[in-house]
Amino acid sequence: MITDFEWQECYSIGNAIIDQQHKTMLRLCSEASKCLESSGPESREMFHDLLHEMSVCAREHFATEETLLHARHYPMLAEHQAEHDQYQVRLVVFQISAMQGTLDQAGVFRFLTEWWGSHILESDMACRSYLAENCSSGLDAPEQPVLQENSK
Repeated sequence: MITDFEWQECYSIGNAIIDQQHKTMLRLCSEASKCLESSGPESREMFHDLLHEMSVCAREHFATEETLLHARHYPMLAEHQAEHDQYQVRLVVFQISAMQGTLDQAGVFRFLTEWWGSHILESDMACRSYLAENCSSGLDAPEQPVLQENSK
């Protein structure tokens, strides 16, 4: 389980948009850790806000990633999408338990840090060559303003 929530260059996928989204996800892990250190109604409210931000961030990130992987013919796209779907299902379960007042804050933190380790640092790294801005397929990123040098 990750305990250091500082961005490291070894986390980079080589795509500025995806890397920024990953930085946001890492920040959310850090915020979940801080929420665990406090208690009471303010801590629960912070976790509610965190769950909402996680949901918004995940939808945007998954759409970006899946669009790139599809356009670049990533052979394991279905499996990668299934991991994204599992994340979203788990997130909905957390949101429902938050609305019911039974949110397991430690469980949310554990889930986020395990996701960072297993999906982002393993699955996303496995498809890094398909996500990088200088992808060898020669395709530019569809519908996403991926920064490129010499885009003439």
